Amino acid sequence: MKVYTIEKKMLGTGTIHDVASDQFDREIKFRNGTKYAVVLAAFYGDCYSTHKTKDAAADMSNFQARAGYSHVVIDTEGNTYTSNGYTLVAD
Repeated sequence: MKVYTIEKKMLGTGTIHDVASDQFDREIKFRNGTKYAVVLAAFYGDCYSTHKTKDAAADMSNFQARAGYSHVVIDTEGNTYTSNGYTLVAD
């Protein structure tokens, strides 16, 4: 299992759209060969989903965007991606 940690941000900084929490470090756990995670903003709690393929992560990113949730797509190394509607494109 690979774990990527999103460091805690300083209290009172940033916006509610940030994935970094001002309460604690967030650990994203990549299990069973998953390579990508769709991480919701810390405002919503410690919510994320992991995916094996770029296409699956893009689908979830599109779903979250349509639902109005702020989120970021990351890989196991912390690189960020944006969905172009069909797949992920590196930022």
